[in-house]
Amino acid sequence: MLRWPWYSVVVLFVALSIGVLGPSCYAVQTESFTVVTLNAQWLFDGVDDSHAPWKSEKAATVHLKHVFEVLNALHADYISLEEVEDASMLSRLASSFVDDPYTEIFVQGKDTCTGQDVCALSTILPDAYGRTDERSDYPIPASTLANNKIGNKGVSKNYWVELDLFGIPVTIIGVHFLAYPDRRDRGVQREAQAVVIARLVLDALNEGREVIVLGDMNDFDGSVLDSNSDLPITRVLETLKDPDLAVPGEELHNVCERIPQTERYTDWYDRNENEIDELGNEHSQIDFILVSEGLYDRVTNVRIDHSSPPGWASDHWPIVVSFVFQEDSAITTP
Repeated sequence: MLRWPWYSVVVLFVALSIGVLGPSCYAVQTESFTVVTLNAQWLFDGVDDSHAPWKSEKAATVHLKHVFEVLNALHADYISLEEVEDASMLSRLASSFVDDPYTEIFVQGKDTCTGQDVCALSTILPDAYGRTDERSDYPIPASTLANNKIGNKGVSKNYWVELDLFGIPVTIIGVHFLAYPDRRDRGVQREAQAVVIARLVLDALNEGREVIVLGDMNDFDGSVLDSNSDLPITRVLETLKDPDLAVPGEELHNVCERIPQTERYTDWYDRNENEIDELGNEHSQIDFILVSEGLYDRVTNVRIDHSSPPGWASDHWPIVVSFVFQEDSAITTP
């Protein structure tokens, strides 16, 4: 094996430093991008809110403060939120981040029952954003929930955003699906919602874009089990992760497969309403961040932030995932 004497290494280092070997050299720049999703549990203003638990502006303001404190500690570059009342409430939250200015991303949803919306805050200016109003028939062909109930369903709470992440085109899709993972009547419609979003994912992938789908999907992942080993009765997560049935394998990955199963819970369901977190089957994972292959390879850290007490800021906990991007850049020397 050829070995260089120690003084040769020193000479090479000095030569690179002063530019003897040429007018420029290359350095690797590393950039990180942290994404968070959180169901903010009725982030409403407390004024004439028939459904929200906050019955006064004061109580709603305290809730807003708690949500901000949870998110502020995460130092995220992109925050996706569910159960936000309107653009005004998103602006109130955004204005709390004095040191980290965010671009507000809000597209009016179509949930006439609760009035909840999904939206986002981003440190990177989006190239474009909008929502899909497409619908899909149910039951879907692969459903095991087929019954006499037929119809079609859209996703009343969704948005999409197109960003350029350090030279990589990325589409981020935020969703909030129908509730109740164990109800067949809801599940058959939620499968149709998953088909709508899967089409959006496939369109983005076919355009050569990387994809992130995130939010409260109100269902379980049967291949990446949560802390309670909950099994889905639907094909919702399966549909989202495998939007291209013509190609073997899944196109999207559940980032939480990188953390221990014991940590996989994002929701506290107070089953007996005693306001005590009794763990076990009161914990489940129904919120997810799913990413395409090119982003999954860039994941550096995943966690579900359980630092806040259950119910303090929300009955959900945020998922946090960080990506790393590297690019060579020329550094010109004299």
